[in-house]
Amino acid sequence: MNSIQYSIVIPCYNEEENLELLLNSIQPLSNKNLQIIIVDNGSTDNSSKALKTLSQKIPIKNLKIVSVKDNLGYGYGIIKGLNQADGTFLGWTHADLQTDINDIITGFNLIKGSSEKTIIKGKRTNRGIFDNIFTILMSIICTIILKKSFSDINAQPKIFRQSFYLKIREEAPTDFSLDLYLLFMAKKLKYDIIDFPVFFNKRLHGEAKGGGSIKTKLKLSIRTFSYILDIYRNEK
Repeated sequence: MNSIQYSIVIPCYNEEENLELLLNSIQPLSNKNLQIIIVDNGSTDNSSKALKTLSQKIPIKNLKIVSVKDNLGYGYGIIKGLNQADGTFLGWTHADLQTDINDIITGFNLIKGSSEKTIIKGKRTNRGIFDNIFTILMSIICTIILKKSFSDINAQPKIFRQSFYLKIREEAPTDFSLDLYLLFMAKKLKYDIIDFPVFFNKRLHGEAKGGGSIKTKLKLSIRTFSYILDIYRNEK
């Protein structure tokens, strides 16, 4: 009998330097009810080799490693992981440890006691002024164009029931738009979205893939705005 209740997906793209910290952070959470799915999302560094070595060195119960040969997008890696999840409650977070890995437990505890139509997500604290302004502006743009209220769209973790995922996965985008897509579909299907505060730390190693520098923030903004317009046109 499957005892797994919770599955969390952690996509990794060129996170070799963070992997030992990540697995050491996950290990204390290891139990028969929690499945950890780490997706090597087409990394071009030594992440794949490091994962194999570290998973033997740092044993974690119900650890599943999913390998994607070529990087086809942030969302693609998450979807590959979610499609192999066994839990009733699913979610994803990032491998960079900018939010505490223990936040996933907080999220799962919140959703377990919630109504069927509930999504749980983090809301970042301790961020710089520029980052906050960027996030607020994107949320305002989404809210105005899509006529639904959004806040801190890209915050992690995101926690939801498998039944919700099965309703939305067919049209799920494979890039960074996945975060917005999930929240938009939750609003469209009249789910409650509950935020809880997560402390946002500085990255210890590597670069953020979705908005670390001004250049990547600009690229993310353009892609997000384009996707907002796609949703708007499709909903008309």
